Amino acid sequence: MRPDPRQIRTRQALVAALTRLLERRPLDEITVAELCREAGVHRTTFYGHADGVPEFALAEFSRDIDRIAEVDVEPTAEAPEEVADRYLSSMRRILDHIAEERAGYRTLFGPVTRGIFRTAVDDRLRHRARLALEVWREQRVPGAPRTEEAIEQAAAYVAGGLVGAIETWALSDETDASAEAARIATLMPAWWPRRGTQR
Repeated sequence: MRPDPRQIRTRQALVAALTRLLERRPLDEITVAELCREAGVHRTTFYGHADGVPEFALAEFSRDIDRIAEVDVEPTAEAPEEVADRYLSSMRRILDHIAEERAGYRTLFGPVTRGIFRTAVDDRLRHRARLALEVWREQRVPGAPRTEEAIEQAAAYVAGGLVGAIETWALSDETDASAEAARIATLMPAWWPRRGTQR
């Protein structure tokens, strides 16, 4: 079923309005009425998208990260290092996006919603990490986890580290996403494929 274009436009208007408001005040001070006025959207329409402003912000900002983090990989079509390069490019795109929307992400990593937002982003990144790990199991990458339990644990470990790195980036004033993504890549487990890895 194709998304309703009107719903897409409404959501985009609400996200743009929320981003503008977050540049002026914290998330917990923004009311539904104020957000709807800023977006030019009726309150009844808003409640078709979320129960409140924090819930809307959490859903939309974590959805953005998930969309940007998407990486298409085939179990046997690419070398492990090429798959890892795709994930590095994805991280660079995430960091660029966060730098552009820094006010919103800083608020979401703030005391009111930090735990909920971290959990939402962790869930999405854990799923992405698991996909890479399953590819590398098929390719028998040396040192990469093989069992279901080991893959689940490794995916949780990788996702947790990435969420921490994303939070640090969001709370900083840095703007060089390429350099930051490269630094994050050096923090990955030793078995994570890299260019120049001897197999």
